Amino acid sequence: MEGMKTAPHEAFAYRLQLVRDEFGWNMSDIARRAMVTPQAVQQWAKGESAPRGERLKRLAAAAGKPEHWFFMPPEAGDNALSADAAPRQLDEKETALLALFNQMPEAEKLRLIVHAKTTLQQLDLLKDDVLSIIQSIQK
Repeated sequence: MEGMKTAPHEAFAYRLQLVRDEFGWNMSDIARRAMVTPQAVQQWAKGESAPRGERLKRLAAAAGKPEHWFFMPPEAGDNALSADAAPRQLDEKETALLALFNQMPEAEKLRLIVHAKTTLQQLDLLKDDVLSIIQSIQK
């Protein structure tokens, strides 16, 4: 392996591949879930770049992994997660939502979850429509 040029974000690319394997997602699936272009995901997959800020938050949320997990070296197993990593602190809105959610009857909790999933799917479709409109304008 000596002399091989390593990608600047090799650990991230490795972790992204683990997520793809775990969920059976392709690059388009990841792009949709992280709300980025497929080109951005291709750069992540090659280790040429890595997401930060909101993009990283959305990717981590979609994959159900803490943000720092994506930057851990390949040799760090998943047990490195639970051992020393404190769970992310909830922000005010998350805490408020959780408090309200926990007061609801079980049937209402399920309805709310279904509603939230439907809303996300509609936003996904809307975003795809907007992207295709933008792309058709640029042609």
